Amino acid sequence: MPELPEVESTVQYLKERVEGVSIREVAVHWKRTIATHTTPTFIRELRGRKIRSVFRRGKFIGIELEGTEPRYLFVHLRMSGSLDVIATDNALATHDRVVITLDNGKSIRFNDTRKFGRMYLCKDPNRVVGALGVEPLSDEFSCSHLSDLLTSKSGGIKQLLLNQSVIAGLGNIYVDEVLWKSHIHPQTAACLVTPEQVGLLHTAIKETLTEAISLAGTDFGDGVVYGGMYTPVVYGRDGEPCHRCGETIKKTVIGQRGTHLCPRCQKRRRARRTKRAHGVRRTTSAQD
Repeated sequence: MPELPEVESTVQYLKERVEGVSIREVAVHWKRTIATHTTPTFIRELRGRKIRSVFRRGKFIGIELEGTEPRYLFVHLRMSGSLDVIATDNALATHDRVVITLDNGKSIRFNDTRKFGRMYLCKDPNRVVGALGVEPLSDEFSCSHLSDLLTSKSGGIKQLLLNQSVIAGLGNIYVDEVLWKSHIHPQTAACLVTPEQVGLLHTAIKETLTEAISLAGTDFGDGVVYGGMYTPVVYGRDGEPCHRCGETIKKTVIGQRGTHLCPRCQKRRRARRTKRAHGVRRTTSAQD
């Protein structure tokens, strides 16, 4: 599934090509792609509107549409979706699900092999993206903010970072990357991450996402971003030596997600209960 860097790269691609251009016609070739309206209503609502801006929120591509009553079109690429802008007279590709014809001789093609991608049309963006968490590249996402997010959570750190209502945009690839860079085992309880590791994690998230965006993300999966040149340091490298210590990278399953880690660099911190005087117990932590 495309994550924040791949979605951001797609947004930048679209901004250069479609902002300020009007929609002339819409064709829906797979009606389930449209999540919020019937096909006729969806087409009618888009036809004739000018594209004011293209932006990203989490893993959603947002398109602001002008009109007497403005509308917002959100696109979630899911597993295999991609958006391209090509000449209108180009032949329809096998997996083109929605075609938005523009008044400049181009068309936006939503191609989706697995048919999981969705489009949402709304008046209020909060109806689609209002529940998303903090943007990890925003000023709001400070080290202290991240620390506050982790302190009160007892669940595993990987599941927390994947939770879009907590931090928006991170996915399986980049979570594995930032946890490796921070020396954090993905099953460590979020509340047991040390202050030093929080600092490393915050830096890793910011720097990794920024680098990946500059390289147009990865081209893993179904090629959602063609030519993505970010090369993961741990994800997808099971059986290969760790770049840091030489230990063999291990692949396991955590929360039904394939997870890559270095058994030596990323020791798991476990809660440990110990007795104090008068029978009162306290909780500490220990590494495997």
